[in-house]
Amino acid sequence: MIPEVVKIFLLQNKEKQGYFCLQLSDDLTVKQIYGKPQQLGLTQPYIDENILNILPGFLPEMYKEEFEIPFYNLNENNVCNIYFINESGDKLLIFVDKSEIFQVTQKYQQFAHEDNISKNKFKRIAQELEQAKQSLKKSNQEKATLIAMLSHELGTPLTSILGYCELLLEKDKDNHNLKTIHRNSVYLQHLIENTLLFGKTEVGSMATQIETVDVSDFLASLVDTILPAALEKDIFISSQSCQESSINIDVTRTKQILINLLNNAIKYSNYGSVVISCNITCDHYEFLVSDTGIGIDEEQKQAIFNPWERVNKNDGKGSGIGLFISQKLANAIGGQLRLKESTKNIGSVFQLVLPASKVTINQVDENLSLASGLQGKTLLVIDDDQDVLDLIEAFLEKTQLNTICALSFLDAQSILLKTNVDLVLTDLNVGTTLAPTFLEELRNNNNNISVVLMSAMPSKQIKNQFIENGFKEVMSKPFNYNKLLSTIITHI
Repeated sequence: MIPEVVKIFLLQNKEKQGYFCLQLSDDLTVKQIYGKPQQLGLTQPYIDENILNILPGFLPEMYKEEFEIPFYNLNENNVCNIYFINESGDKLLIFVDKSEIFQVTQKYQQFAHEDNISKNKFKRIAQELEQAKQSLKKSNQEKATLIAMLSHELGTPLTSILGYCELLLEKDKDNHNLKTIHRNSVYLQHLIENTLLFGKTEVGSMATQIETVDVSDFLASLVDTILPAALEKDIFISSQSCQESSINIDVTRTKQILINLLNNAIKYSNYGSVVISCNITCDHYEFLVSDTGIGIDEEQKQAIFNPWERVNKNDGKGSGIGLFISQKLANAIGGQLRLKESTKNIGSVFQLVLPASKVTINQVDENLSLASGLQGKTLLVIDDDQDVLDLIEAFLEKTQLNTICALSFLDAQSILLKTNVDLVLTDLNVGTTLAPTFLEELRNNNNNISVVLMSAMPSKQIKNQFIENGFKEVMSKPFNYNKLLSTIITHI
């Protein structure tokens, strides 16, 4: 029988649809079940089952405070409102059926002219749909804000770590310890980008950055990155390339995809081997990741690229978003990712096909040839992180560019009054002031100097917005020597 506190709550919220309720213990396991969850397309939970198994997308932290999630898709056919209330120590999770609203909406155009649709019923549906629209809009805005904050905060320290590793490796190319730090820093960068990409809504608008790499060296770097995980499980990992050749690919995105595939291959293999190979044709590159793992059931093959899907949901491995993100990335750079073949208890083969791209000039050589033109030019760098300022000075030490650093916009204004500066490079957040405010003050003082913004931005749309506001370019963090130098050469 539904608890009295739940009845009162539903009456107060004017909920009249079908519902059921789960009472949770402090450790978030099911204590009591009220109603029939099967009516909403859910499998009957069992006592002591962890709620994270029932709603895998909900983090444990969410259950510390009461919340409401409108129009949540339980599955393909069922939508509900979810409420969590904590009344006198009782943790209660309430599911209210909202499937009717979406079913009516989908069919509305077909039979809107028929008299059997009640005007009052449609008015109620329209109101609830508008509420759902506003809730989704608010959720997307909050998500975008969070991604922007995380991108910036994580991008700044990664810039310093990767940058100083590059500088030290130039002096000591065979230092194994430095190579290990650099390789794992790059791997950490990929993991962070994966996490941020899941929240993006504009993966399709991602700009590709084509680079030329030796295919054997590229595959070897992937094996080096994933080797510790393979050694831990005593799995042999190797790379194969049928040709000694260079390929033109978006190196960062391709690495993200292939590292995800290699991680999965090792994760779901208990013995044997993992092999990554590359075949090259005149119009495409084919990467194959083969393993001797547990394989994938026939009924799961179509679902593995969906978010939150795992090969074995009871083994606790992974969050289930790796393949979803990888496929989105592959599509974004013009490629295709698919499960080529898989046999239960024998293994799987995943295939990534990328178009064979062309590059017109080696960017590194171009930067080196153009760097001589920086003699006599002055760059002002603004950032409240001394590590970033030191790194940029170290990067530009070999050039003849005069580099001046400022830890605040106030210091920068003072420098601009006394010094003829050719280009300003500034972080987005400097202390409590944002770069757009600084740029506005420059323009108000009739100072039309070019300003380039540094930040790890979450979307092309936001970057374009900053450029429309007057910035010459938005340079994403973390950046390397070549990216820094090419940006300066372009705008100085």
